[in-house]
Amino acid sequence: MRRLLPAVAVIAILLLAIPAIRHWRERPPEPPPPPQPLRSAWLPPDDVSLGAGADYLFGLALAPDGRKLVYPAAKDGVVSIWLQDLRTGATRAFSGADGGAMPFWAPDGSRIGYFAGGRLRSIDLNGGRPADLAEAPAGRGAAWSTAGDIVFAPIANGGLMRRAADGAITTFTTIDAASGETAHGWPAFTADGRHVIFLVSAAQSSRAGIWIASIDAPASRRRIVAADAQAIVSGGTLLFLRDRTLMAQPLDAESADLASRAEPVGPDAGRGPLGQIFATASSDVLIYGAPATTLRQLRWMTRDGEASGPPSEPVDAWDLRIAPDGRRIVVTEVDRQLRTLDVVIRTAAQPAPMRLSLSTDVDDSAVWSPDGLRVAWAGQRRKVMIRGAGGVLPEQTIASFETPVQVWDWSRDGRLLIIGRRHDDTGEDLWIQPPVENAEARAYALAPFDQVYGALSPQADRLAYASNESGQFDIYVDAFPKPGKRVRVTTAGATEPRWSDDGRELYFRRGAELYAVVLDRFEVRSITRLFDAGASIRAYDVSRDGRFLINVPAHTGSNSTVTVIHNWRTPHDR
Repeated sequence: MRRLLPAVAVIAILLLAIPAIRHWRERPPEPPPPPQPLRSAWLPPDDVSLGAGADYLFGLALAPDGRKLVYPAAKDGVVSIWLQDLRTGATRAFSGADGGAMPFWAPDGSRIGYFAGGRLRSIDLNGGRPADLAEAPAGRGAAWSTAGDIVFAPIANGGLMRRAADGAITTFTTIDAASGETAHGWPAFTADGRHVIFLVSAAQSSRAGIWIASIDAPASRRRIVAADAQAIVSGGTLLFLRDRTLMAQPLDAESADLASRAEPVGPDAGRGPLGQIFATASSDVLIYGAPATTLRQLRWMTRDGEASGPPSEPVDAWDLRIAPDGRRIVVTEVDRQLRTLDVVIRTAAQPAPMRLSLSTDVDDSAVWSPDGLRVAWAGQRRKVMIRGAGGVLPEQTIASFETPVQVWDWSRDGRLLIIGRRHDDTGEDLWIQPPVENAEARAYALAPFDQVYGALSPQADRLAYASNESGQFDIYVDAFPKPGKRVRVTTAGATEPRWSDDGRELYFRRGAELYAVVLDRFEVRSITRLFDAGASIRAYDVSRDGRFLINVPAHTGSNSTVTVIHNWRTPHDR
């Protein structure tokens, strides 16, 4: 019996060890594979055109949680900031955010900031009027930290500013002109909220690129990537362009070093003319746009929508006006090298345009004198300029203003211009400006809403314009030179009124469509749709013989899609 007990014990131990040995030999279960990237295409609503003009072609910005998206877009010719819920597809424009561009999110996702009317502004997602935060005559991006600070670029050729949570505004960075720097822009906060990355533009390639600076010691900034376009931050990842490929690379903000290696996450990504990239990202969603074309065609059309001549060559065109002789047009075009807006004159007989404005700043909204010998336009955003249409005599500055200005029309008797001026309290207003140097402008009508596209009747007894008094832009007609008989002509949205040569018809555009209104003085007799251009009309004019010249997208066949990638993170981010 004593000999049997040890044998039984050994057998028991062996039996208990078998499961343990079996378990020791088994491998632990494999971890679940990381979620695979899922690609899809994104499109704005059918009646909305993405972007806020030639300088801001993209502008999409994802909310911190990746579930909402804001972007600038135009509807019926009016640019605003739009909000889209990516879960439901619900989309709406922010009330009061007309003219907005470059939106960015507050860290808690409750507000967005944007630039409009020479100001940095913010608006609450749940409603309310926009709040002015700072002056920004020519903004180049902004970012909002978890501490409530906003770092922004207020001008095209300067450093960054910092707006603290209490509203105090101080200088954040200054350009080092001695080293060839020309501008700082497109800031973004790192995940810790204590560092800012931004784009430095410089004449010397060794200086240009993506830099990083501590919020508390910006003078100790240093370059981390050589680049000529902005970078964006998503968590601990830096996203930037390498040629036309969107790259992702881990960023250690504390040491201001890039870790590991850069990996491609978006092929064939685009960039804007001011150094911004066509991309936005959250922790799990990446959206990027392909390189876009800004080319347009100028097409002559009859009132029945039939072609009335060959289209122009593809041009990056904006405003346009037909000369009284019907053979020349004055156009606002983007300079291909400097990326500035210039005023040029085109004729059918001469394919190369003649440049009329000489500055390297923004020149636009040109109009003809009634005899066709001179052209007036808004120069450098704040001046009314006049020059002979032959481009021989120098430019003449008629008036200068502290706020942005537009030139809308020149009366048939040649005695006055209709201009637009922005005021902080009343928005865009219509003013009367004599085309004489140092002559004082006088207000036509001031109101707490925008009044734009002023157009004088041939008899100069009525003024038509677009106003957003009703919450959308519609056409109104009033007596001139003193208002007092105003009538609302449209109720479904409209902009850019133009008069027929005899003053009996008033034309307007709505998206891709052109309409004609028959007026008996201030009474609307009928409204008729003339034609649908098949694409959104950016600008148009009507000649004295009744032909229309429209500015529509050129058919270049280029890809301008916007791609959405869910679970976009690179392997070293997962």
